[in-house]
Amino acid sequence: MCGICGVWYFDSSRPVHPEFIKCMTDQIVHRGPDDEGCYVNGSVGLGFRRLSIIDVAGSPQPMPNEDEHIWIVFNGEIYNYQTLRAQLQHKHTLRTKGDTETILHAYEEYGPDCVDYLRGMFAFAIYDGHQDRMTLAVDRFGKKPLYYLLDEEKLLFGSELKVILQHPNVSRELDMEALDEYLAFGHITAPRTIFRSIRKLPPGHFMIVDRNRQSSQHMYWHPNFLPPAEQTKKPLDESAAVLRELLFEAVRLRMISDVPLGAFLSGGVDSSAIVAIMSQISTQPVKTFSIGFEERDYDETHYAQLVADQCHTDHVREVVRPDVMSILPKLIHQFDEPFADSSMVPTYWVSQVARKHVTVALSGDGGDEVFGGYPWYTYGYRHNFLQSLIPVSIRPTAERIGKVIPRFTKLRPYLSVVNQPVEYWGTRFTSFFSASSRAQLYTHDAVSTLGGYEGEKVKIDAFRHVENKLDWLSQMQYCDLTVYMPADILVKVDRASMLASLEVRAPLLDHIVFEYVATLPKEYKRTYNNSKVILKRALGDLLPPAIHTRSKQGFGMPQSEWLAGPLNELMRETLTSKQAQARGLFDPAFVNDLIEAQQAHHQSDYRLWALLCFELWANEYLT
Repeated sequence: MCGICGVWYFDSSRPVHPEFIKCMTDQIVHRGPDDEGCYVNGSVGLGFRRLSIIDVAGSPQPMPNEDEHIWIVFNGEIYNYQTLRAQLQHKHTLRTKGDTETILHAYEEYGPDCVDYLRGMFAFAIYDGHQDRMTLAVDRFGKKPLYYLLDEEKLLFGSELKVILQHPNVSRELDMEALDEYLAFGHITAPRTIFRSIRKLPPGHFMIVDRNRQSSQHMYWHPNFLPPAEQTKKPLDESAAVLRELLFEAVRLRMISDVPLGAFLSGGVDSSAIVAIMSQISTQPVKTFSIGFEERDYDETHYAQLVADQCHTDHVREVVRPDVMSILPKLIHQFDEPFADSSMVPTYWVSQVARKHVTVALSGDGGDEVFGGYPWYTYGYRHNFLQSLIPVSIRPTAERIGKVIPRFTKLRPYLSVVNQPVEYWGTRFTSFFSASSRAQLYTHDAVSTLGGYEGEKVKIDAFRHVENKLDWLSQMQYCDLTVYMPADILVKVDRASMLASLEVRAPLLDHIVFEYVATLPKEYKRTYNNSKVILKRALGDLLPPAIHTRSKQGFGMPQSEWLAGPLNELMRETLTSKQAQARGLFDPAFVNDLIEAQQAHHQSDYRLWALLCFELWANEYLT
């Protein structure tokens, strides 16, 4: 895992200064503390920070091809690089033992379409002196980030937004639509960033820019599901056996490393499955890591220990007593953009624990999206079941009845929205501020600038892209795989783990595994009272029974206790400060009402957390 950056001035007479590239790479030392590199040739400059994983003694970057007309900087891991090397070595001179050179020669062979041959996580930039063009690319799911700024005079890019901000001529004007999306969901989805001038390359895309300022983006992969009529009809046990083989291969490929390797172990199904497979493959006890909390509601270490005992791992468990006052500003700086998922805090902590022992950790990320594990899928199941019982013509009446029956009635949450489409369940339970709350939050000027845009659109568009093609579960998974996961889950893991200089690999997000699971019927993923059905069937013999039956528990944190306790004074001072009011974005009276309500009832208010994270970010990046 590494950090990359670069600049290309389209005026060939305008030189890039090595000092500027050094300034950019200094911002991402945490992504690559082992080494640094710089290539400058006239108006082109590439920068690199290295975390050595494969071919530790070799593979320096930026790296040229044989005649030094093509140069690459690359962040990530290509898990099938050995196979690709064997295919390319007959036509190319291989001077290293790493995967970077493999991409370089694959580009020579296939051009930008080389991404089709790569199995892994990556973000790279290739300057092609023969074609006088730059190619930027990111992996299929967007595990590795790539920010860029493209205007009339230059192309800037980097693994983190902060490297682009080192250039003196970068506007920091807010993208109000991105802000609205952040307030709706706590994250910002590519291609937007919080700044109007800077974009993110979306997952599964590459971008070509030439000397004439012409650019084009190309989508080379997308997480497609089969519609019900085309899904496999194979028995569950037969499908599970195929999945088991694919998972073993995905894990085996991700265990290739020249440095110490281990795994996160939360005690959930996903991380437990990865650890179980690793234990079957490895000839030595797998190093596993979990963190516990004094608040029992947030502690899963009992389940992690069950798995560690059964798999005979070398398990490290640390009880965390968080100093959130010191760690929150550090994370706000690291994430570059406003980000409101509080699980960034424990993700950083467990990364720190693991980094004391290993340089690479495997995780269970992607299991909920690929196998249907999120709690809102349960609500979707019940909603869909109720709709199947009520004819379309009667649903409006049933919905009106649902809104007047007693609030404590279990049927009310479903009957009162029975006329709503699946997208309702896909947006309601992952939101921070509703559209009506944001309308109250904004000042008149902010509302005018937005011009009627609503942040929910990014998810609604995802649902409507597939609503008449897929079953209800595949629709919800599609939205999460294209919006929630790349904008939230993968951002959280990348930024938090790289702040600890730890590489995290996610076998459940192997695209070949996903493409197989996407052919299966929804019943193989979720039933009324069970989730991740086929994953449990495929690996059930390797896991303790308690892991199969335990309830889903997110990697959450006690936000209400923090806001009422150690963060209380910071929250009040920050949200009511002169700087916050001077920005003219939020109505001070509405913000104050939120604070007073939270103080009076000591309830977890995700809205205040989102506002606090934004204002802490704004104090650093806007002032």
